[in-house]
Amino acid sequence: MKEKIETELTQFPCPTCGQYFTPYLSRKDGRAMCECPKDGLFQTSIEVSKNFRKFCSRIARKPNRSPIYFTSVEKKLRNILDELDLIEGLDYFHNSRIGFTNTNKRKVYYWLDFVIPAFKLIIECSPVVWHKLWRREISDKRKQELIEQLGWKYISLNEKEINKNKLLEIFKRKLEE
Repeated sequence: MKEKIETELTQFPCPTCGQYFTPYLSRKDGRAMCECPKDGLFQTSIEVSKNFRKFCSRIARKPNRSPIYFTSVEKKLRNILDELDLIEGLDYFHNSRIGFTNTNKRKVYYWLDFVIPAFKLIIECSPVVWHKLWRREISDKRKQELIEQLGWKYISLNEKEINKNKLLEIFKRKLEE
């Protein structure tokens, strides 16, 4: 027997803007009807949404932080860094856990996508699905501010910004600051 999902306690994301809304109607066929003030009515599968939320929360709790695992966006950036004759493990490090002391004198740890010590540079690859739709802007901004307060340069790139010319332009601009 299928488990009943309490949709009144569950919110579903608008497929256009990503904001979450409580459904006003749950149908027997497993669909939930929601309304986004900006984008209008939408329906979603209750089971698919539930499973996707479980998957994402599992990933968020235990992300793959292995230095040898690269997302597709990270692979693009790695290839560009390699083309620039930077050597992984020597000139740059991938998926590195770095500890910082924050303004409250407490140690905080961040897993950073790319660390380039010679330039005191951190590059984060920020796929939209994990950073925009999950409303990570506040925690990402807090991380960026702390890293910059410590004298490091911080670059956050999304999928569209990762290309060689754009990266060279950003390197040049950041190193001149």
